[in-house]
Amino acid sequence: MQLFFRWLNCLLGCRHLLSQSENGVQLQVYMALSASLLLSRWVGRAPTKRTYELLCFYLRGWASTREVLAHIDRLQLPAPPSKK
Repeated sequence: MQLFFRWLNCLLGCRHLLSQSENGVQLQVYMALSASLLLSRWVGRAPTKRTYELLCFYLRGWASTREVLAHIDRLQLPAPPSKK
């Protein structure tokens, strides 16, 4: 349980809860999990802190789409070598 909250706090940047109600906390956790899974699917590996920060900057208007896509391209894993 402690590892989950450390992951939630460190990797996703959820430093504080946005709501004090049970439903609000549940919604925030579900959204954090969904965002992490979507990023993992898009990039091909677990998202980094930098990926999360860059997406936050993009949503605030501080980073361009080009910057986000360039960062994602750098993170994507190379294709495995084909077997002959």
